[in-house]
Parts: sequence; C-alpha cells; structure tokens
Amino acid sequence: MLPDTTGALAATVFISTEMSSTTKTKAEAKKNEGNEFFKKGKFAEAIEKYSDAITLDPTNHVYYSNRSAAFLGQLHYQDAADDGEKCVTLNPQFVKGYHRYALGLKGIKQYAKALEVLKAGQKVDFDNKDLNRLINEIEPLLAKVEHARRSGLNPSEQLKEQGNDLFKAASFEKAIEVYGEAINACEKDNSPVAISCYNNRAACHQQLSNFSAVIRDCSHVLEYDPENQKALLRRGLAYEGLERYRLALQDIRAVLALNPSIDIANKAQHRLGAAVRSLKEDK
Repeated sequence: MLPDTTGALAATVFISTEMSSTTKTKAEAKKNEGNEFFKKGKFAEAIEKYSDAITLDPTNHVYYSNRSAAFLGQLHYQDAADDGEKCVTLNPQFVKGYHRYALGLKGIKQYAKALEVLKAGQKVDFDNKDLNRLINEIEPLLAKVEHARRSGLNPSEQLKEQGNDLFKAASFEKAIEVYGEAINACEKDNSPVAISCYNNRAACHQQLSNFSAVIRDCSHVLEYDPENQKALLRRGLAYEGLERYRLALQDIRAVLALNPSIDIANKAQHRLGAAVRSLKEDK
C-alpha cells in the first residue's frame, strides 16, 4: 500500500507559498530602506538597498525603476538606462520607467534612442508631462548633433541625407529628384554614395509602382555589386509587377541563395513558381 502523500504535498506548497510571501516582504522592506536613503540624497546606499531588493525579487519592475533614479542621482547614466530598460521590459505600462530610461540615454548622448523610448512611453500615456518635457529638451539636442554631422559631409552625401529624409516623409517624387542630384554630384557613378542613391531611388520608384525605373536603377547597382540583396529583391518584385515572371524568379532565387531567411523573398518564390508553372501549362 502506497503512503498517502497528499498532506505532505499540501504542506510543501504551503511552505513554498509562505517562503515566497516572506521573500517579497523582505524585498519590500529593502526597497523602503532604499527610498529613505534616496530622500536624503544618499544614492550609493539607496542603490545597495534596491540591489538587495532585486536579488530577493528580480521580477519587480519598481525596484529597477527606483535604482535607475538613484543611478541618475550619481550621474551613472549607462546604469540608469540599463535599469530603465529592464523596468519597461518587465512592465511595458509603467511610464516612469520610460522616463528614467530616456534620462539615462540622454546622459550618454544617445538622443535618437532616447526619443524612441519616449515615444514608446507616449503610447502608454500620450499626455504625460514628464515625457513631453523631456522630448522638448532632447529634440533640439538631436538636431544639433545631426547638423554637425551633416556639416562634415560632402555635397553628394548631404543630398543623399536629404533624399533619405524625404523618403521617410513619404515624399517619394521629391526624393527621386534629390537622389538624382546626389548621383550627379558624385565624382564616379559607381562610388559608394552613388550606388546607395541608385538603390534608394529604386525604393522610391517601387513605392510609386514605377517598375521599369526600379529595374533600371537596380540593374545599375547590381552591375557593380552583384550580390546586393536589396537591389535583387526590388528588381525581382519589379519584374513580377511587369509580369516577367521568369526573370523575377531568377532574382528572387538569387536573394534566397544569399539569405534564405528573407520572408518576403520566400513568399515571392512561391507565387512566382506557381506563375511560371502556369505559363508552361498554357503552352
């Protein structure tokens, strides 16, 4: 006859639950001690207590948020950013976490990333004053950095950047024009900047369904860079748009030979394979 273990299991569960509850209580006590040190401006001591709380309960987002604030008090911006990131990973609805994460990023001058974080926080609370205030502080800082960076570019590179901005703004026709100016400003038609502009201009034509223009620009890229995956993919899809299925399939297969994990290429291969088979059956 087997022994009755029901009572033992119940006792084990009870003890486990009780220990878990006790651990959380201890973690909260450490957090509260940290808060007291934080209020007094004793950030090192606060960090120590918050770290103790995290060791006891590493799933509590508030502990990371509080430690992030203490790191900010010590001007340890990278640590503050790391804890802010951990906080919002554990609880994506916790707005303070986004704010502290962004403050850390601002401190290490990662302005673009900081704005991304703040905009993610706005999805949780669009009218949050702290987030909006920090956005207003960081945007001009990023603009200065971008201006300084672009000032060091030659004319063709500056035009390429303008084209990229227009593309992001969905001003495709204007972007096509500016990419053309950038290409003309290049000393060589096969320079890295020129090749990039041809590829980017092809992306604009693709958005406008100008398939022949896509093929022309991508073919220029592939003449000098035969394994350029973006150009192969865009040209393949453009051939498909013109119902030139065999050429399309050829380009798509070339893409997949270079990178089998591109989802859009895998889907295109299935479509085009069926289209080519259909053409053979019609003969």
